[in-house]
Amino acid sequence: MPLKNRSVLVVDPDAGVRQLVKRLVRKLGGDVVEAAGSSDTLTQLGLAHFDVIVADLHLTLADGTALLTAIERRQPGTPVVTLTASGSLSECVAAIRAGASDCLIKPFRAADLEVALDKAVSVRDRELERRRAREPHRHACEPLVGGSRRMQEVLRTIMRAARTDATVLITGETGTGKDVLAHLVHEASTRARGPLVAVNCGAIPEGLVESELFGHARGAFTGALERRLGVFAQASGGTLILDEIGELPLSAQVKLLRVLEEHAVTPVGEAHAIPVDVRVVAVTHRDLEALCAVGRFRDDLFFRLDVVRVEAPPLRARRDDIVLLTQHFLDAAARRSGRRLELAKETLAALVRYDWPGNVRELQNLIERMALLSTEDLLTADLLPPRVRAASGAGVPRPVRDDASWPLLLGGAIDLQGALDDIETRLIVEALGRAKGNRSAAARLLRINRTTLIERLRRKALN
Repeated sequence: MPLKNRSVLVVDPDAGVRQLVKRLVRKLGGDVVEAAGSSDTLTQLGLAHFDVIVADLHLTLADGTALLTAIERRQPGTPVVTLTASGSLSECVAAIRAGASDCLIKPFRAADLEVALDKAVSVRDRELERRRAREPHRHACEPLVGGSRRMQEVLRTIMRAARTDATVLITGETGTGKDVLAHLVHEASTRARGPLVAVNCGAIPEGLVESELFGHARGAFTGALERRLGVFAQASGGTLILDEIGELPLSAQVKLLRVLEEHAVTPVGEAHAIPVDVRVVAVTHRDLEALCAVGRFRDDLFFRLDVVRVEAPPLRARRDDIVLLTQHFLDAAARRSGRRLELAKETLAALVRYDWPGNVRELQNLIERMALLSTEDLLTADLLPPRVRAASGAGVPRPVRDDASWPLLLGGAIDLQGALDDIETRLIVEALGRAKGNRSAAARLLRINRTTLIERLRRKALN
């Protein structure tokens, strides 16, 4: 099946068109999410990444921005099959020139849509392969997954910062997804079509830091056989991510500060500065203020970097997102393996209960490990490492989170069904809130049928 385990977003004000696309996508083995208008579309683009988007060509956002432009900003590179009722061939040509994968004129045949979807997926897969071959060092950016209050605050800060050229400092524990946030700053900015260059400051040999950052002239030092552009020059017109900025030697910190202030670099062995137009995103898991206090990081550089600060919260502080993240990583594992993977209830309960010292990266690695080890599509709790199983077994009673609305441990054991019911209730209530009480829209957000949602509302006495 050409769309097996692929996710498709269909955006059209006509329910009949959405139903036609939904039937075909499911017949081809894919999953489909619907959006009736631009506001629904932005919500869905913020909740998950899609392999293909089918969208009405004439939908625009409240500010008049074309939907194609909005999609490219939020999920760059995602193929879009556009639909139009105008019957104008020139309009379709214009859409394709603007970046659409294909354009179909309504009413269209299911067979034509199937061809367009197959083409879109094939082109996207080939482009990803070419990109991986061309840029093996470049980060394959994951979408930002999370609907918790903490993550929504982070997202709002990033979106505000992205509209400017302000330097962004991203802090947080190891494994919290700081690199994803850093890439999102670039993708949501006006520089999204420019280069994105990332360098790990802690991985550069101390003697080569200046050359790596600022470049060097031919013959500048032993082994410099040709002129080389540094990462600042490579990223000019786009974004430079300085990962693990806390590991940068003091000698390089002085020169980095000068570059940030003067917007120009002087390559090693050259006398003249080269102007650079770069937006810098600095990333660190270290406490830079503490490093400043002991003289290991310059105060002036810290203040220059700390224009907009984004703190990536640890997973234990955003337990509401564990279910969403788990499903996201499970879907990714299913696509890679060509299977329909599911988690047993007791497995999910254990994941929610665990404190995740390794944060999102630990959760991602665990889901991948379970998918590899399991010979069945249902991933049971016996696949969990002992440390995770222990977190859901007998022990000292305590709440799964500080919020008293979450179920407590009863008699030294977790009320598994209660915990799962509570997670489901919180997600339903949040979806209804986002949908302003519209049950059909809430069901689309939850990716369940409206009748299923109504039944669960009745069972939980929420109707």
